[in-house]
Amino acid sequence: RASATVRWTMMGSHQQRRWTMTGSHQQRRWWHCCTSPNFITCTIIIHCIVFASTAFEQPTCSAQDTSLRDPNLQRHTFDIGYGEEEFDFYVTPDVSTFYQEEAGSKVPVTPKFNGISGKFVNLSPVRVEWYWDPGNGQKGILMATCPPFESVGTATFPTHKFYFTDSDGAILKRFVVVPGRSIYYYDPFEVVGDEQATRRNLELLTLDEYEKYEKHKRTMLFNEKYREITGRDYLPIYPRNKPIHYLWPADYYGQQHWATTKETHFVELPPEHKLKKIIEKGEKRIISENEPRMLQEYRSGDNTINMTLTTLSCAPRVFEIRNFLSDVEVDHIMQLANAMNLRKSTTTGGGDGDTDDSTNTRTSFNTWVDRDRSPIVDSIYRRSADLLLLDEALLRRRGKTELQGFGTDKGIAESLQLVHYSNRQEYTAHHDYGFGDIEDEYQEERYATLLLYLNEGMAGGDTCFPRWLNGETSEGLCVKPEKGKAVLFFSFLPDGNMDDLSQHAAQPVTGGEKWLMNLWLHDPFFPSAI
Repeated sequence: RASATVRWTMMGSHQQRRWTMTGSHQQRRWWHCCTSPNFITCTIIIHCIVFASTAFEQPTCSAQDTSLRDPNLQRHTFDIGYGEEEFDFYVTPDVSTFYQEEAGSKVPVTPKFNGISGKFVNLSPVRVEWYWDPGNGQKGILMATCPPFESVGTATFPTHKFYFTDSDGAILKRFVVVPGRSIYYYDPFEVVGDEQATRRNLELLTLDEYEKYEKHKRTMLFNEKYREITGRDYLPIYPRNKPIHYLWPADYYGQQHWATTKETHFVELPPEHKLKKIIEKGEKRIISENEPRMLQEYRSGDNTINMTLTTLSCAPRVFEIRNFLSDVEVDHIMQLANAMNLRKSTTTGGGDGDTDDSTNTRTSFNTWVDRDRSPIVDSIYRRSADLLLLDEALLRRRGKTELQGFGTDKGIAESLQLVHYSNRQEYTAHHDYGFGDIEDEYQEERYATLLLYLNEGMAGGDTCFPRWLNGETSEGLCVKPEKGKAVLFFSFLPDGNMDDLSQHAAQPVTGGEKWLMNLWLHDPFFPSAI
């Protein structure tokens, strides 16, 4: 545990906070400055690795001081039939504040793109098949198999039709997506208007099956309360903890944050024999603050890099980081790509894992780049950790003595995904999160995505957020690829709900080609990490 004291001093037009952290933990400091034409305010964000001392049941934070509570979290007390409960609801700020204007001076513009996250829940004890109905008498397209009491999902649109079938192909339930509603249920036990008949049906379930059924029912009831307060659906299974990893604030367009890293840029490509796979494991990977970085002699002469995050969107939270990669680092990645076998990209609909993309949602090719592939790749991971205010050990296999209080030996990062788009290839609007296993008490999911652009000059290929909340245009927010630039966005809200507005697309490449890497990070951890 950590304790903090605050001392305020005035320095001209600046306010300075001094934090003194005590306790058994690791500590770092970043300056977090918000600028506007009229003022500058500076605070210190404390990066403290503070974890529960025993099990993972009470994780605190990997990178944030808990006193920095999101101002848009509203605590409400309610009773949905399970006794009195409290929950911190994230209420989206008035869009006027995104322009640093008085509340009510602007109203949200309805986006042209009317997509929505769709979640389809199987409340039966048998496995079902999930189909998309294209209409016009066409045969349904199998999307995924949904296990008992589990969920499947996809990005969809109002009026889209889906259905569940049994193993023999008999249709069990049809769904029609309606505006503003993301969650749809197949419940073979409920008899509307007849509570006694419903209870008799539920008596057929085992205790384990009934507990899963009841968990979904409780979520349904909570979702109605959540919609009443926030205006959106609650997509996890209730209750899910708040994210334990830091979410950079996005209070207004153009807001800037700074994070510092000692993982300075490579400006000269080391000889091939120095770029071999890293074989050290665990504690041997630790680099202390005073030690030089790996292959320091091939890097810039700077002691640190000051990484600037510029807010492009407040809802969803999207940031641009220019010059995140050097030309030498990009060239090294491209050399690795030439020696790798890229395969057609897949998508996931939940349920039983990745599926072939028969709907041509994703037409690119990709492969995976592990962190230990080379010292340059390792440096990119370390720099990414500093950008997200994370301990770099969470992005690799740890030793037995590292972060013992984290409660699991798992990390939080997937391998870097290297993606190539050639002419006319794209990835239509989608979400990076999924809907996890009902028995996963932590409900881990991707909470952050870091995109790293490896080339520029192509026609098309923008990364677009078609539903960003703003008060001026119905068009999407589109980011043009630039060599070495990074884009960071979050798929979670501060209250633990997924952010439906994080839906994004890779626009079709209409000339040339596009190369990028993406790093997916999970909250609270990634079960498949090694």
